[in-house]
Amino acid sequence: MSDLVKVAVITGVITLVNGPLVIGLLSRKSRKDDEVRKLRGDVAKLFKLVDRIAEGLTYGLENDAVIFNAFRKNSINGESEVQEQKMRDYFSRCATEGFKSGKEG
Repeated sequence: MSDLVKVAVITGVITLVNGPLVIGLLSRKSRKDDEVRKLRGDVAKLFKLVDRIAEGLTYGLENDAVIFNAFRKNSINGESEVQEQKMRDYFSRCATEGFKSGKEG
């Protein structure tokens, strides 16, 4: 085989090997980027859900304080109506958020 043929064969083999290799590496990097983007979105959703749960727990503790205060004083004052309205607003916000269109899983 002449040197020119050897160079052509080696160049062809290297080209055939490197093409799929480069494409494979690029697709792998692209998949990793997509996974990172998805994880960032999931983390944002988790923070939002934890904030909503914390708000609900805060209202629950406020309710307990209002109830125990009413028991202690043996009277009902306007605090319970205010607290009831806060809870209605909270549940309405949660329901509205749950029914929004375009929401994922």
